[in-house]
Amino acid sequence: MLGKVLILAWGASWPMATAAPWVQEDGRIYARLSLAEEDVESLSGQRSEAYVEYGVTPRITATAKIDRVAYQNGADFNTTGWRSTLRYRLWQTESSIVSIEAGFLHGAAIGGRNGCDELGAELRTGVGWSGDWRNRSTYLFGELAGRFHEGCQRERYAFGLGQQTSENFWSVTQVWIERGERNAPSDKFQTELLWRTAPADFSFGYRTENGGRFEEESIFVALARQF
Repeated sequence: MLGKVLILAWGASWPMATAAPWVQEDGRIYARLSLAEEDVESLSGQRSEAYVEYGVTPRITATAKIDRVAYQNGADFNTTGWRSTLRYRLWQTESSIVSIEAGFLHGAAIGGRNGCDELGAELRTGVGWSGDWRNRSTYLFGELAGRFHEGCQRERYAFGLGQQTSENFWSVTQVWIERGERNAPSDKFQTELLWRTAPADFSFGYRTENGGRFEEESIFVALARQF
């Protein structure tokens, strides 16, 4: 439902996606909090999300996330979910990276409107590139993820593009395409503006999801920092 705010720092200067293939440096911590207002059909709700990454080694990053959705006029649809994974860097050059990721997740909040509300496993692989394009700092990434629950399997394709528009601002766009069993397909689009400051990164964004049988819109704000 709500997207991940695309502000993970890679090295000292790159704002990246929290689900992208980059890894943290050894001993570094990245943390992000986000709040969102969302509308789906006749329901209005709020989503709160906390996410953290830790560089276990130069090649391995541990991640953890908890997600909570509460509807003002539909408490029966309230849900909480969590996810915990390890990301491993397979290959990296100065500008490119390939990684794999595996872990566990629980709760429909993690999977969005079409999530599977049981304990399951997640496998993910991704590629990323960062450099200069048209005289602007830019990054691109693509990911393929599989989620495996008892009686509910889904696959997700994610693509992201970020570009520095001025000294302290980035424009970030991300697309998710999700297919699988039990629930309707889901196509999601997110765009946001990120403001990078010395103490922290601040984001404001908009997201829309078309699930075939429903449409959802949301706006969000986020605060992120690397330690």
